[in-house]
Amino acid sequence: MSEENFNKFIDGLADDLEPVKPLAHPLQRILPFFIFAVMYVGALVYFVGVRHDILNKFSDPSFLIENALMVFILVTAGLSSSFLSVPDMRGQKWLIALPFTGIGVFCVWSLIRAYTEGLHMPQLHLDHCMGEGVFMAVVPLTMVLFMMKKGATTRPRLTALMNLVFAAGLGYVGLRFTCMMDTVGHATISHLLPYLAIGTLMGMAAKKLYKW
Repeated sequence: MSEENFNKFIDGLADDLEPVKPLAHPLQRILPFFIFAVMYVGALVYFVGVRHDILNKFSDPSFLIENALMVFILVTAGLSSSFLSVPDMRGQKWLIALPFTGIGVFCVWSLIRAYTEGLHMPQLHLDHCMGEGVFMAVVPLTMVLFMMKKGATTRPRLTALMNLVFAAGLGYVGLRFTCMMDTVGHATISHLLPYLAIGTLMGMAAKKLYKW
């Protein structure tokens, strides 16, 4: 290629350049989503109706530990989601370990409860908890997906998982404030199974969902 053609080629590339607004810091991006998502789930809890024994549950260590653990999981998953929208995660790849650690502890906690309390699995059928849980998670999940689309993740499946864990955690905590059933079996079938189904679909479509 001659020097003249090379210069024309460079000029052609430069002509297509447009100003691009840089992404805000991940923490700055996720904070409004956190606030809105919490307000949304809180409004749904109020609309559905808070469980009648909620004051007694605040003195139940099992209830408090379970919800505190789930809040930790959803917060760290939300933070991981925000940083995953940047190709190099701003060097904060260690964040991913936090929600996975929380999920591991939650699984162990659930197994201990199942052993001590008994695992009474309900029949698999649609109930009010499944519907309420999906409603509690669908708007936060849509919002965080929209946020991720503005970024450029290089790990779509992991991103889809973190997005789902964030939204599912919100829905799970919301259901614990509305649902009177406290058994591990009910939580597994009615509270978590819908999110597992959604997660499977998101995993299959992850590359298209987060294409940039």
